[in-house]
Amino acid sequence: MQHPRLHRGALLALVFFSCTDSPGHGGLALSNASPPASLLRLPRAGGAAIVYRLPRLQNTDWPSAGAFPPLKSALGADLDQRLVFAAGAGNQIVALDLENGKVRTYLAAVRNTIIGPDGVLYTVDDSNQVTQIVRRTPTRFTDRLPAQPRDLFGTLNDELLAIIPGNKNQLILLSPDQPVERFPLPTGQAAATMWGDLVAIAADTAVVLYTPHVEPPLRSIRVDGHARGVDFSASGHRLYVSREKDGLLEIDRYTDKVLRTIDLPGPAGELRSDPYGRWLLVHPAGVDSVWVIDLSSGSYQAAFPTDWASDLPVVAAGSILLLKQGDDVIAHDLTVAGMPETGRVNGGATDLWLPIAWTPERGTRLPVQADSTLPVASDSVQSSRVYLQVSSSQNPDWAGDLAQKLKEVGLPASVLNPHRDGDPYRVVLGPYESRETAEAAGRKLGRPFFIYQPDQQ
Repeated sequence: MQHPRLHRGALLALVFFSCTDSPGHGGLALSNASPPASLLRLPRAGGAAIVYRLPRLQNTDWPSAGAFPPLKSALGADLDQRLVFAAGAGNQIVALDLENGKVRTYLAAVRNTIIGPDGVLYTVDDSNQVTQIVRRTPTRFTDRLPAQPRDLFGTLNDELLAIIPGNKNQLILLSPDQPVERFPLPTGQAAATMWGDLVAIAADTAVVLYTPHVEPPLRSIRVDGHARGVDFSASGHRLYVSREKDGLLEIDRYTDKVLRTIDLPGPAGELRSDPYGRWLLVHPAGVDSVWVIDLSSGSYQAAFPTDWASDLPVVAAGSILLLKQGDDVIAHDLTVAGMPETGRVNGGATDLWLPIAWTPERGTRLPVQADSTLPVASDSVQSSRVYLQVSSSQNPDWAGDLAQKLKEVGLPASVLNPHRDGDPYRVVLGPYESRETAEAAGRKLGRPFFIYQPDQQ
């Protein structure tokens, strides 16, 4: 039985999941256009950040105005706020402002962190207290976790999913304003969709799936060959399962049917998909290397020796494999015959690396083509009406696709273009004649909503 309230995440899930993946393409992302991208180097021992151009890994000479303290891990970015987050070695949150290069610290005694799909940062401190940072403002959850988590996943509903280890693992669903929910889980490596609407656990003889706010929340898919790792496609439509034997499984997350088996050279462990759904990286069991899988053809392509770290290897800018070999960080172009090396940073392997959809020259915006079909509201309408903002993005193609899917399910969606340099493309519902009318429509969504009035910004 579906949860009676229509969550913001449920609304967006309805939109995204109405896009069907092509069976041979492993769940391609909504936009095929690669955004501008850079590779950010965060100094593990402390110091200034460096920005490199892809694919040649050229230093951009971007002027960093601040110095990092010693770091433990790179966390991710909230590009709408132009912030990059890292975990400090002193258990603090460290933020880099991409606009001015300044470095700031947040909170203290932080042990675990995750960035949600909408850029919200969640932290868990020494006392198991959860803090949510939205638009640079920290807010504490009322309830605490029962213990330090093994895994954290953020959702589009401002909720946090935490897996607590023990004799029997426990999944905790925590939110600022709802009672805590608890579910027993088997042991095994876990992964969540980009939107946090589904969690999968590799439980040896089965893959166990957890879906928030549905009844029953748990279901399982029988798996032969000893399931060892799981990951989802970029869109969340496909589930990939690595096994100790018999290759890689690709499963339809809605029908639970195995779509195909991809042959591998040997036993496989952890999986890591790229943000555009074309490539899947496989960590061979007990081997310091990475296997590259082309999901468009469903085939194993190559192996590269590398350390499997929390930051690398990854695929960036749609086709550039970034990995650590010895003391260096190396880039390979996966779309060129032989997958040649395109760039190298000597001595970079000891630092932390984070690909971001941003460049110093272009920011995060993409140019809108003259024949764009984005449903953009006119400036005259924007200036006098009230909207419900449901999303914002620096990628106009992504915003346009989302607005179109919202329209297809009967919602009055459009995209408002940026008025100032650095503003996002806003996906909105409306316009409405008054704030009262907009608020009445927003209350039907069943979640807090954001009123946007362009003439008051």
